[in-house]
Amino acid sequence: MSKLGVVDLPLFLGSAILGCNFGVLSPAWAQVDPVITTVTDTQATPNLSENELDTESQETSRWVVSADVSYTSASSTNQPQVESNQDNELLSEIEQYSESPAVESLPENELLSEIEQYSEPPAVESLPENELLSEIEQYSEPPAVESLPENELLSQVQRYSGSEPPPSSGIRSFSRVEDLRDVSPQDWAYDALRTLMNNYRCLAGYDDDTFRGNRNLTRYEFAAALNRCLERVETLITNNLNLATEEDLASIQRLIEEFDAELAIVKNKVTDQEERTTFLENHNFSTTTILRGQANFVLANVFGDRKAVPSGQTPEQDLDNVPIFSAGVRLNFDTSFTGKDLLRTRLDVGNINGLGSGVTGTQMTFLGLGPNTGNNLRLGQLFYRFPVGDRGSAYLSVANQSASGFIPTLNPSSSISLFGFNNPLYDVGFGAGGGVYYQFTDLIGAGVSYYTGSANSPESGKGFFNGDFAALSQVTLTPSDRFGVAFTYAHYYSPEPGATNNVTSFIGSQFAQLPFGGSTATESNNFNIAASYQISDRLQVGGWVGYNHATALSSPFANGLNGPEGSNADIWTWALTASFNDLGKLGSNLSFIVGMPPKLTDNDVSEREDLDTSYHLELSYRYPITDRISITPGALVILDPEHNAANNAIWIGLIAVRFAI
Repeated sequence: MSKLGVVDLPLFLGSAILGCNFGVLSPAWAQVDPVITTVTDTQATPNLSENELDTESQETSRWVVSADVSYTSASSTNQPQVESNQDNELLSEIEQYSESPAVESLPENELLSEIEQYSEPPAVESLPENELLSEIEQYSEPPAVESLPENELLSQVQRYSGSEPPPSSGIRSFSRVEDLRDVSPQDWAYDALRTLMNNYRCLAGYDDDTFRGNRNLTRYEFAAALNRCLERVETLITNNLNLATEEDLASIQRLIEEFDAELAIVKNKVTDQEERTTFLENHNFSTTTILRGQANFVLANVFGDRKAVPSGQTPEQDLDNVPIFSAGVRLNFDTSFTGKDLLRTRLDVGNINGLGSGVTGTQMTFLGLGPNTGNNLRLGQLFYRFPVGDRGSAYLSVANQSASGFIPTLNPSSSISLFGFNNPLYDVGFGAGGGVYYQFTDLIGAGVSYYTGSANSPESGKGFFNGDFAALSQVTLTPSDRFGVAFTYAHYYSPEPGATNNVTSFIGSQFAQLPFGGSTATESNNFNIAASYQISDRLQVGGWVGYNHATALSSPFANGLNGPEGSNADIWTWALTASFNDLGKLGSNLSFIVGMPPKLTDNDVSEREDLDTSYHLELSYRYPITDRISITPGALVILDPEHNAANNAIWIGLIAVRFAI
């Protein structure tokens, strides 16, 4: 009946196939341990994602008005990389051995010798050929193609096709079954496994001398495994026609045809992905750099009676209620050399009017929606971030960064105004510098930073240490996953605050920004307490209270003010914020902010003291139209601008549209 002696090849292959189906052969063949590489960016609370790189709702829009200097926060681009689709990994391993070894490596006499070992197959009669086909037909309906994602399939194939080195836990070619630690003669499919591995060499073990035969497999994996063994056996038979009858060859052909459709789907998908990969490699911008960006369009209008004036004065100039339409573009070139670091180069261009003091008479109305470079391309930011241990990050910046780029500010809301982003003490040292933030435990994190706006100005004795600067330190406590509180101190100095970043970083009243005039050397000790609490999965609240104690280090008389050197001033600010997510659509955000912009409450220079109190109220709603397009209607009102009750309220309404590039 068979030229294989007493071995019936179709029935023998049936034993092997059932071994795959019932969990010993195929599970071991198919399994590859998931490779999970997680890079954790230090975060003090669940809110810390507000400071991360890909957060578009808050810090990414933070633009500071000084000398058209823009601000955005930085974050990590290192997302955890998880390969969890084990079903697809078998195909990768099979492709590694898609070229059958030369027949000469298994001489005919050795093959016959090996076959003779199985002259008495175990209970062949208990598995008729029709049962074999019945078992195969259980899988006659292939799963949807979507169950085998194209990118994961290609990724797995490339790992073993030569384009990438195999992992350390990969497959070792042609291990003998006796060398596998997790296979014993007592296993029910031991004989079939030994034949497939030792005689036909169409299965293999792993580098740790295991076979891993205890996981299920998909129909695609089974088809690929069957095809591998059939090709191997067919090669042996073709080179030695005395090994099989026409009936045996017909049985082999029937098994191949049974899974022909599945194999065709897999091969077509692999071919398509290889073509796409080749195209991307040929048109790749950089092997280390990714281009990201966004374009913002803003339609806004100011409503009010007259332009605001400082406290103690009477407004006289009419406010222009003229709608504006402007836009800005930001491009980020994000480069990583180790997979855990980030070099960011930002380019800005735009003409978005912030609607600040030039339009309304007060900086309290200033928006934070985008750059205003006069439509000239400029360097918006340049910094390098790298990990410090397992729980920390360090930052080095040469342009347009501040402590709020990586120190958690604990503000859950998304703001359309400059005031609504955070306490201004985080940004008083805007420019070049750096810092470190480290999460010591789940409870305690701490950070320090030093930034200056005159790092590249050696003239007049200035430079990295002798010009204006701000040194900041913060301790963040997170007693639970829902609650966080931060205690922050910052020391500020400027020899001429009117020409650099001022005491309150262009936020608040004119008196608070320059308590002793623009050309009086000024220092301040700034304190802040901020907190946030997540009430539910969708609702989160926060707030801060800040106090600045400023001192004149030169005489205010240079500014025509009546006050001696050493004059002191006290500045206060506070805010309450609320953020409600997924209202109306997943990914949406409704934010509300109420607070008091920085107010100079007491000053030895009496003519520069705020007599009344302004209040800031803001409401915005970000609605995602698609994953890359969002629209944000918003409104804010400043009551008694410049802490001057003589000023009428000023309103701003806007619609902003953002396109992620």
